[in-house]
Amino acid sequence: MNRRLPLVILSVAALVVLPSTAATATGGGHHGSGKPGYSTGYKPTPGKPKPGKPTPAPQPTAAPGALCGGKRTGDVIPWNAYTCDQATGYFLYKKLDVNKAAAYRNSGPQHRVALHTVWAWPTADTSVRTEASRSLPRNAQIIPLELDATDAAAVCAERDAYGLQVDLVGDGEAGRGLDVPSLVPTVITPSGDGGFPVPNTLAFYGHYDVNDLVDLDVLCAPVVVPTPSATPTPTPPPSPTPTPSPTPTADVDDEPTAAPTPTPAPSPSETSEVLPAPAETPTPSVSATATPAPTPTPTERAEVLAAVEDDTLAATGTQAALGLLAAIGAIAGGTALVLARRRHRTES
Repeated sequence: MNRRLPLVILSVAALVVLPSTAATATGGGHHGSGKPGYSTGYKPTPGKPKPGKPTPAPQPTAAPGALCGGKRTGDVIPWNAYTCDQATGYFLYKKLDVNKAAAYRNSGPQHRVALHTVWAWPTADTSVRTEASRSLPRNAQIIPLELDATDAAAVCAERDAYGLQVDLVGDGEAGRGLDVPSLVPTVITPSGDGGFPVPNTLAFYGHYDVNDLVDLDVLCAPVVVPTPSATPTPTPPPSPTPTPSPTPTADVDDEPTAAPTPTPAPSPSETSEVLPAPAETPTPSVSATATPAPTPTPTERAEVLAAVEDDTLAATGTQAALGLLAAIGAIAGGTALVLARRRHRTES
């Protein structure tokens, strides 16, 4: 057997296999690396199909704005050239090991606490970012983290136990036209698909310890509810002191007029000197046994009644006046009797 025969066979096999391998590598299964079925050395004439192959259908084109920075529909767009809608989700989670920094591998179940329609970070301080994607956006905004009452209570209960994942989202394929905010999930399970099953939608990401983003002394300070002050009881206006009615001064005319005490006339004696009465004066006839009670004049009674308001006092005053008049009449009668006797004696 010729010893050179194996070398000849190997040489022939190499000439047949190598061109086929080269054509497969450059024909490509990835966008932009070539088209299957075409060798690297063959350039078809425009408008003429390759011998033995049908002419490929032309690819549809999209408006430049719908390409979002890509060149052709379906192109994967570099994120630094992306120009369409943006969105950012903030996801709060409890760390698996509270003694380690926030990271995807140290993350428990996450829930979304904020959704922004721009690319954003919770702080401009890049030194507190504990884990991030290899590339970062150039135009991200700064939007601080805010927590509702439930999440704030959980963070305050375990201050070092919580982390925040920040995901920046876009539609990374030209002409696909996805609703970008709807791509941001509400929950993420790290052991699952990561929350982004649609390829080329998660543009950038980063992780932070929550206590590096929020002043927990302020967040966790007890809320002091002001106690409403008691409504002061209005002081009632002072009751006006009634002015005492002046006591009417008793009018002198209202007081009962005391009857003047009559001065008794001196009893006549036998030796008393009596002047003779004038002759023209008639001698009254006086009975020694009956003394008529003089009737008070109307003027005297009217004065007594006008001076006294009640009937009892008026009656009392009248009786006193009658007694007085009776005494005066008796004295006058006695005097007249004595005078008559003296006169009679003188004449005889």
